[in-house]
Amino acid sequence: MIDIQLNSDTSIKVINIGNENYPLLLIDNFANNAENLITLAGNGEHFCQQDQDFYPGVRQNMPATYGSQICALHGQLIKFYLGLEHTKKANTVLSALSITTTPPERLKPIQMVPHFDSTSNQQIAVIHYLCDDSHGGTSFYRHKQTGLERITEQQLPQYSQLLKQQAIAEKLHLNSQYISSETSLYEKIHTVKAKMNRAIIYPSNALHSGDIQRAKKLSANPKQGRLTISSFIYFE
Repeated sequence: MIDIQLNSDTSIKVINIGNENYPLLLIDNFANNAENLITLAGNGEHFCQQDQDFYPGVRQNMPATYGSQICALHGQLIKFYLGLEHTKKANTVLSALSITTTPPERLKPIQMVPHFDSTSNQQIAVIHYLCDDSHGGTSFYRHKQTGLERITEQQLPQYSQLLKQQAIAEKLHLNSQYISSETSLYEKIHTVKAKMNRAIIYPSNALHSGDIQRAKKLSANPKQGRLTISSFIYFE
């Protein structure tokens, strides 16, 4: 049995982002032994593309105890900083080892712009880096025309329609590439560098994107590629 215990003795840095001043929690030394988590990934043979998932790569589900530990160790701080004190229960929507593998030329337009994982204010995202900064961290963005930094359910219809029009006008499908800097459509408002065994926690409806630094040399090998654990937790 591989030990996947998270570190109960960590220091947490709180960063407020953008005009909306939403919080991001940064935690180094997130797990007791990050090498155990890399071992859990094996040689990548059990990773696969998941249905209805726009993640540009492959995933392997984590044991349920991983998400449970996040809630147990950090749930109260997450509630406090993200304004979720009114909630009573936390459910792990997804927790999976993830490797970015899609070549730039095979990206869909929706994968070339910052994305959000949910429109709910009660869902948070956790990215646990199991790679170093040469693979790129995560950046957060503001949509220039609307000024939006987070997408709520009420804003989604108008935002989606406008973005589709802009993507067609910009001809994104003719210039497939990962976003890693400011564009004509988006302003970069914050970047977190990847670091082995670092985790970041932020609202799932924040516009963000991984900074893919080795787009031409992506590897599906967990020991060589951009390996992370992506988790989504819903507070109700």
